[in-house]
Amino acid sequence: MLILLACLFLSVRYLDSQPLSIFIFVLLIAPFIFLKALMKLFTRKAVINLESDKISFDITKLNGDEEKETRTYNLADIDSYQIQFPNSRFVCLILKLRSGNKQVFSWRRQGETSENTNTVIESIHKFLEQHQIAFAPSFFASKTGLYTIIVLTLFLCVPFILAINQHKILPLTIFASIAMMAQIISRRANDLRFYNKWKKP
Repeated sequence: MLILLACLFLSVRYLDSQPLSIFIFVLLIAPFIFLKALMKLFTRKAVINLESDKISFDITKLNGDEEKETRTYNLADIDSYQIQFPNSRFVCLILKLRSGNKQVFSWRRQGETSENTNTVIESIHKFLEQHQIAFAPSFFASKTGLYTIIVLTLFLCVPFILAINQHKILPLTIFASIAMMAQIISRRANDLRFYNKWKKP
């Protein structure tokens, strides 16, 4: 999103290309238009099994037409895990394996399943914690995330400095970038609060 916003800013400010600006704007809003259809297409039903030495996910389509897919992970192969809240709709479990691969599972937090989702995530967290698997902070809650936010904020200051030096008015796209940065900062605050609450003292 930030890259597309930056491209839109450059297109409007310097390239003066209306077709390119419209194309980039369509790319920005397309995910929101087709979000419901995409969610329905990729939504699956999962049964989670917590065993003494492994965790497994039995995954099937909602209509049950396809054969069940089972993903099993030995606890000895899991290096760490994260629990993230990318937005108010979803919560994500990320298993980081010792092989270097990552497995991501997402659950919906809204509607009738929200209470069940909270119970499932808390049960998985307690299970992995009991087996002494590291509970890692999300990217936004980490130091790397903090440094990234600082760098992006500094880059965001550049248009203001240029506008002041050249006595020009800032384009409207810059305010969209500011709103995006505010959302990222809010995301870090939420992720950091959650991590500090759930990590072992």
